Amino acid sequence: MRKLEGPLLEECASWIWEQVQEEGMFVPGELIELILLTEREIGLQSQELPVIAAGVVAAFRGQSHNLSNTDEQAIGVVLAWEDEFLGIAGISREAS
Repeated sequence: MRKLEGPLLEECASWIWEQVQEEGMFVPGELIELILLTEREIGLQSQELPVIAAGVVAAFRGQSHNLSNTDEQAIGVVLAWEDEFLGIAGISREAS
């Protein structure tokens, strides 16, 4: 079973970046990768999106990152596009 890691995680982050750009938002590619990696590091990737988003926000704040409401919204947008990518790749969120 494929997991979202290594080159596939990088491809996912790049694809998400393109989708977000088309929506007129700017989210740095590095932040997208950090969101994807953080949700896996804290073991929340199989949870519902609001739970994952809250966990990522808490983890970032725990690392002394100052987050605005826009940053929190961007995390939610990234996670929603990640769901789309996982669906296209045929990977369940639980297995990712």
